[in-house]
Amino acid sequence: MTLSRFIAVSSALLPLAFMGPRAIQAQEIPSPAYLTYLTPGLPRAIAEQPSTALFQLYGDTLAAGYVDVNPKNGIDDARDKWFMSLSARFAPWMVRNTIDFPMDWQKFIYQGSTFSLFDDRFEVSGDDPRLVSSSSINMQEVPGHPCPVPNAEAANDTMPDCRLLALLYKYGPGLRAAPKPVNPTSDAATVLYFQFPGEDPESWHKAYTGADGKLKREYLGFAKTFVHPFIIEAPGRSPADPRYQLVLQYWFFYPYNDAGNIHEGDWEHLNVLLTTRAQGAEPFTAEQMTAFLASPPALGEIITRELQYYFHHWVFRLDYFQPNVYLPRDEWEKQVDALPPERVGEQDIWKQLRNQAYMDDEETIFNFHPIVFIGGDNRGLQALISKPSSYGRASHGSYPFVGLYKDVGPQGTGELVKHRWNRFRDPPDSNAPETEPIVRYDNPERLEVIADWERLLPMVETNAAARWDWLWMVLPIRFGYPATVSPFAGIIKYAETGNSSIASPPYNSGWNRTGAVAGYGSYNPNLLSSQFPASLQDNFRTGWGYFNLTLPLLATLPGLDVLYRLISSPARALDKSSGPAFFPANTMPFRSFGVTGGVSMFQPTDAWMGLFGFNELFIPLVDQLAEISGDSVVHANSIGSLNDLALQWMFGVNLYLGRRFVSETTLRHGNSTLGEQLVVEGAPGVYNLQGNLDFWELVGQMRYNLGTGAFEPYIKGGYGLSWYQLQDVTLNGDVLGTGESPWVRKPGFFENLLPNTWNLGAGLEFVPIRKIGGPDFGLKAEAVWFTHNLGVTSQTDFLFVKDVRINRWTFAFSGTLSF
Repeated sequence: MTLSRFIAVSSALLPLAFMGPRAIQAQEIPSPAYLTYLTPGLPRAIAEQPSTALFQLYGDTLAAGYVDVNPKNGIDDARDKWFMSLSARFAPWMVRNTIDFPMDWQKFIYQGSTFSLFDDRFEVSGDDPRLVSSSSINMQEVPGHPCPVPNAEAANDTMPDCRLLALLYKYGPGLRAAPKPVNPTSDAATVLYFQFPGEDPESWHKAYTGADGKLKREYLGFAKTFVHPFIIEAPGRSPADPRYQLVLQYWFFYPYNDAGNIHEGDWEHLNVLLTTRAQGAEPFTAEQMTAFLASPPALGEIITRELQYYFHHWVFRLDYFQPNVYLPRDEWEKQVDALPPERVGEQDIWKQLRNQAYMDDEETIFNFHPIVFIGGDNRGLQALISKPSSYGRASHGSYPFVGLYKDVGPQGTGELVKHRWNRFRDPPDSNAPETEPIVRYDNPERLEVIADWERLLPMVETNAAARWDWLWMVLPIRFGYPATVSPFAGIIKYAETGNSSIASPPYNSGWNRTGAVAGYGSYNPNLLSSQFPASLQDNFRTGWGYFNLTLPLLATLPGLDVLYRLISSPARALDKSSGPAFFPANTMPFRSFGVTGGVSMFQPTDAWMGLFGFNELFIPLVDQLAEISGDSVVHANSIGSLNDLALQWMFGVNLYLGRRFVSETTLRHGNSTLGEQLVVEGAPGVYNLQGNLDFWELVGQMRYNLGTGAFEPYIKGGYGLSWYQLQDVTLNGDVLGTGESPWVRKPGFFENLLPNTWNLGAGLEFVPIRKIGGPDFGLKAEAVWFTHNLGVTSQTDFLFVKDVRINRWTFAFSGTLSF
């Protein structure tokens, strides 16, 4: 579990990207300081489901035929054998994003000379915690040396097994003494934890990765998932008619997490809700569940009812019966057409679920194994305060599909799952090594069934062998060093900020629970195309760290973003590993791409008359005025302006980065009259000097919406390229020279490609038609201040006017069609 929702990250933190190594390198937080990164108190175990006990799911210990010997795990051996068959039938196939895969944590005990359970005790009555004692128990010394029972502490409290038993009596669920009032001068805290190889992303990768970048051989054979069966009472039923469902909960252990937030040790899980072909979508009655357990149907009759994928603080539920994936294709399509989608792209989610439910295009081979994509590439602002590295891809969330999962962490942080869509249709064998892209768990050697801790606790108290096997299920042990330096960790003392290690499954809020529960919200996503970025970090690249402030950031800037999308479109269209973008409903952008068209206008000032100062126009002008006046020295004065209001049509493309930010790229063009009325000494009348201002402008602006309702006031600013030319220049109808000035700053392939104009403004958009996933229409009015140099230059050393600064207010009215 990572990416705590507790943290709030803002753009104001971007300068932290240039902080020193402490800000960007992970490391273990030493004791006693690490205690301030943890929530107060020991984790609490989750009790068994009442329905599990009601139906004696693990077997009736008072029954005459009850046997719990092989394995001794609190489950009747016959029932355990059936559970193992069920677990293998519905075991996940897990697609790796890195070298990582779920491991058997117990195998780490024998990897080195020691593997210890650490016991740190603190005094916490003061402002800062004080370490009182720190001890460890070498788990390798426990087997073969059982503690005398009873009176374990009195017998020999220095024996490792006796010390474990003492911890059990003090901290085991159901065995702890009732809480006492807190002493005002002394208060204690305890942290129990295992420690695994490495202390930060770099050392973790060295510990598990060989020089060839692949998994070290010593970890081959470590694949394991722990399967916890339980029964729940189906929600939403009348108390007079309770119904029940059987759940297989698969727990996955990973020795570290290096993405988003950084911590040692990680437990993730997946729920598989079961039914039978005859039962279908309807939960079991009490009589049906009793009969189902007493005389289980053939394995081929047991099917998936629902899958629940957990990642970070979310759960993504997939219903196999709405629409019913077991129906023939034509009947299923009728159900799809008849079901009104509740979310944008929901039908695409149904289609992808059906795609993964069958192993072939003909849909003749059903796949009962959940496809789990292990973690994804981080897409969050945390990257900006990290140094470049090859890490940041091992978050270990369990994802159902390829795609970009938005807002799974703070400030829109997402994870990109990028694999070939149908990779699972060409899987390796179930016993293939873990170096394969897919690790299969439908192999009995990679499965272990675990009961509720209530079934294990009596054995652990009285049986040394059981204590060795199951102590981790009945003690609040953290799997990994308690706290690691991580982005934004420790903002608030004694609060979970995503950098602390995880306790064993019974102490996880998801244990014995389904769907959205404490710590896991419903991820009911809308599905959109990932063609256009929905936030700044969507263009980030995992591993680039603060170098994401370079090209990835540039690819988000107005104008450059459109160019990047156009250039990269063919490659991305051919990319078979790309997928859609998933958005929770509360952060769903109602627009991602839009086109705008309208009119803008500005009033040229007298400063624009400098365009007549080019040699190509000014010399012919002086010659004509000299002929008119009959004197080689010409005196002419302006008595009025001929400048017309400059009207421009405008066409643009908008990319919407969430509901607040909009990248706008607009091309404007217009023609207007520029000129003056002159009187010449020695000549009667008024002479009109005028030309046509052919004006072009490419504007890039970043807009921030101050509101996100039907009326959106906004502020904006940006840059642009402005180029123009005087055409059809005449003096009283007579063409001056060629009648044209040179182009001012006309863009070329090797010149005039940098911005020469800057702008700042505000406006209001009214969006009367708003439809998520459909077209939207808006009307907007804005006023923008532009500033740039006039840009008059000469090919010679002589120019008749000086360059001046142009400041102009432009008013625009436009309509926007967006999707």
